[in-house]
Amino acid sequence: MRFSTRRWFTIREILVIIVVISVGLLSVVVVLTNGMSYVQRTREKVIALNLAREWMEAVYQIRDTNRTRRAWVKDWCRLKINPLVDEWNPGCTVDDFRFTSGAYALQRLTALGQEYFALTGPWLTWINLGDGLDSGDYNFSLCQQSGIWYSCIWTPPTTSEGKYFREIDWLWLYLKDVPITWWTEIPCTWWIDPQCGNSRAKEFRFCSRVVYIGESTGEVKLCGVITNFKGK
Repeated sequence: MRFSTRRWFTIREILVIIVVISVGLLSVVVVLTNGMSYVQRTREKVIALNLAREWMEAVYQIRDTNRTRRAWVKDWCRLKINPLVDEWNPGCTVDDFRFTSGAYALQRLTALGQEYFALTGPWLTWINLGDGLDSGDYNFSLCQQSGIWYSCIWTPPTTSEGKYFREIDWLWLYLKDVPITWWTEIPCTWWIDPQCGNSRAKEFRFCSRVVYIGESTGEVKLCGVITNFKGK
């Protein structure tokens, strides 16, 4: 009877096995790392999208709050950026803060035990991370405390999810009672059309824009339209 004299792996075979196992483990690590990175990037984009949607809803709520508080006026004050300012003046002749050119930040205000949204601005600068973080970007900073997101204007953004900035981009204010064609759609500005007063039906076009820095840098933008509920 013959017995094999080979009882152990050779050093060469052991090295080959180690290399194969190492390559396999490295591949698993790379796949897991890339997968986690992708999940984080997706999470950041979803957060930005939800923040942009909240902005859209806040602008509509501001318009609706103006409408509720000034139901007897019908149209004069529906496009005010702060529903709580000059609230007892039926014609809103004192407060001139209505939607106009520029970019806005969102604020939460409390009055009579209730919470309201209002806009701060307009700022003449927009979010621009291409030149690095600066005071212009901090006008739109978002911070987070106990899971609640809020505007922390003029300070660096602080959240557990990265750096987030949010603004309303003003697209233009148009007269709603003018037929819309490419040659007659004139922006509603007091220096262009002196008839563009408070009593005219107007349409405000805007975009909710969120820019973020985290696992990656990205931007989300949603656009919408509100009117001042012109009625006769």
